[in-house]
Amino acid sequence: MRFKRSSTLVVLLEHDQFVFHNFLIQSTFAANAAALDIVRRLYAWTDVDQLHKSLSGYSLSSVERGLNQLVELGAVVAEGSPAAAQDAEFERSWLWGPFAGAFHFGARGGVFVSDQDSEMMLRELAKFTPSPALHQRNPDDRPKLTAPLKPSYDEPFRTMTRRRTNRIMLDEPVGFEALSDCFLFSMAITAMLDLEGIGELPLKMTPSGGARNPFEGYVCVRNVEGMTPGVYHYAAIDRSFSLVREGPPPPFPSMLGEQEWTANAAAVVFLVANFERSMWKYHDPMTYRVIAIEAGHIAQNMLLVATHHGLVGNPTGLINTTVTEAALGVSGATRAALYAVVIGVPAPFSGDLGAIAEAG
Repeated sequence: MRFKRSSTLVVLLEHDQFVFHNFLIQSTFAANAAALDIVRRLYAWTDVDQLHKSLSGYSLSSVERGLNQLVELGAVVAEGSPAAAQDAEFERSWLWGPFAGAFHFGARGGVFVSDQDSEMMLRELAKFTPSPALHQRNPDDRPKLTAPLKPSYDEPFRTMTRRRTNRIMLDEPVGFEALSDCFLFSMAITAMLDLEGIGELPLKMTPSGGARNPFEGYVCVRNVEGMTPGVYHYAAIDRSFSLVREGPPPPFPSMLGEQEWTANAAAVVFLVANFERSMWKYHDPMTYRVIAIEAGHIAQNMLLVATHHGLVGNPTGLINTTVTEAALGVSGATRAALYAVVIGVPAPFSGDLGAIAEAG
């Protein structure tokens, strides 16, 4: 059997220790210089005898023992193993290098806490470390031009003033037309631009870097009129919903970081990135940032359309990727659920900016 170090392995120095981190599988451990000596020699497929010959001062049994430990910890992969296949897929498909890879895959795990525990932690933190200011005033000694709130707004500005993130949702259905409009005005392809020698590029109502359209829309339906519960994919080219998985989706809190406020939602939209679409044109890892920003463009349109229909759209990036991507049928190094919009019927909410404007 042959072995090779993982292509997603990062080694850091912390105090007097080497800390190994495999960002693809979220494995972290501290080791000594001997482990580093083994790992640095495994840049290509190597068997145990070859490795032993390249190391001086180590017995064959100690090399085998260290190698097995490194395989178990994820620093080294064994030829023909599932871990080796996963590693090879990353090498083959991920074109943006280890730094963007470490950020993307490193942000897919995480420990989820309840809303109550989170609030308690913040209250304790605030006792010792006050929050930084969340807005910045202009100095009084400089000339200022103030933009007043108007007593009335024309559309679409009136809809914008009504948009709020209201996490208290009623356990009531939303209409299919409203949900469909959320996709129509954010993800639907409205035209195709034909570039000779390159191909057709889809155009939408939201901007996309290089018109590469890296996102696909999925929706987990719990309570939508005219749709049976299940997981659906939205085809932007013909504005259709296709059933991916029939039956009630997983409980929304289990998909969204144990956020209990999502439980009553009628549906959750997931924006799934297909990185290879953008990688084909852009090999610069900065493109990852562009794709993340594009998710915000799409989601903002969805939120405004939901508001227009009297619904609420609550955005969240707290996604349990293991549960969610299994439910959506999404897999592979270059596909990932990056953002979610929770849609439902809002409970009465005070603090409407439009009402403030109308009141003077």
